[in-house]
Amino acid sequence: MTSERIVFAHLLRGVGAVSVLISHYVGIFWIAHPEISALMGVPVVPDFPSLDFPFSVIGDNCIIFGQFGVGVFFLVSGLVIPFSIESATRVDFLVRRAMRIYPVYIVGFSLVVLSLYALASYTGVPFKFSLADIVAHFGVITRGPLGVDRIDGISWTLEVEIYFYLVMCVLGAYVLKFRVQQYIAAAVVIAIAAALAMKSAGYLIGVQVGSGLLLLLGIAYYSVMKQRIGVKDFWIVQVVVIALLMLLWLGFARFSVYTMRWLGGYLLAVAVFHACYVLRQKITANLLLSHLSDISYPLYVVHALFGYAIMYVFVDLGFGFGAAVAAASVAAYAAALLIHLLVEKPAMDWAKTGRRKDSLLRIG
Repeated sequence: MTSERIVFAHLLRGVGAVSVLISHYVGIFWIAHPEISALMGVPVVPDFPSLDFPFSVIGDNCIIFGQFGVGVFFLVSGLVIPFSIESATRVDFLVRRAMRIYPVYIVGFSLVVLSLYALASYTGVPFKFSLADIVAHFGVITRGPLGVDRIDGISWTLEVEIYFYLVMCVLGAYVLKFRVQQYIAAAVVIAIAAALAMKSAGYLIGVQVGSGLLLLLGIAYYSVMKQRIGVKDFWIVQVVVIALLMLLWLGFARFSVYTMRWLGGYLLAVAVFHACYVLRQKITANLLLSHLSDISYPLYVVHALFGYAIMYVFVDLGFGFGAAVAAASVAAYAAALLIHLLVEKPAMDWAKTGRRKDSLLRIG
């Protein structure tokens, strides 16, 4: 996975993280302030300011920015996870994925909860989240079965990722041998499952299942890179996936401007990812993007409500848009960097080397 051929995928993680941050800090917080305040359990700020041009344009299209970033994450994951499957046993794969996801999420989510507690104290209202609700989030995929409403707003993508890891752990050896027929069949199955969920009470589950099309397309990129399918067959898979994405979001999702922008973000992610794939031999390491990519996961975990709480206080104190966004961005970056250095890197180092040493000791 360190091959120069997929440097582009690593750099796209940084681009995706920044895009999601822009969506939330320049868009969602401002255009959906009552909903965000309710989510955080605090009163609406009186005389809340509106966005001025040109930021109002970003605000109007913030869903495109957000789903572009999320779409990039899914495509990158679909591409790189097969390399991990190839080079590890199933147990090692699951351990590495768990150490990748959980330490960062638990620490980052705890920081988010602390920021919401501080915000509740600042506004003089009771803290709305119970300890049981908070702990239910620590397992990520444990929240839903326990009937707990999502607090952070971003963990739906992590749920998709974890279920993807589990599927790949069980079926990975078979999936990595897919030919065009199997890809098309898998895409149709995913689309049907998503459509059925979208038309039932599990609408968000349908959205999550539908995102599996992007993961599948990422795997197809892996297959064409490894020359397990030809370029022509790859294009067939890509066209089928794009067509099914459009069918899902135009024919089965709840029709609205919001939905169209969600689809637009996904399609933009596919276009940008493919352009970077085509140009991958010319894309070299970039210090800034590489750094943002390195901290992209902790930044994604911590930025949303943590940043919203900071912006809420700044706006309430009379500061303008620029100061509020800058303060939240700097704080989110600092928190993400610390989590990366103190939690993510040690956890991943242990997953890569610590388990190997333990295995050698047991063998010895």
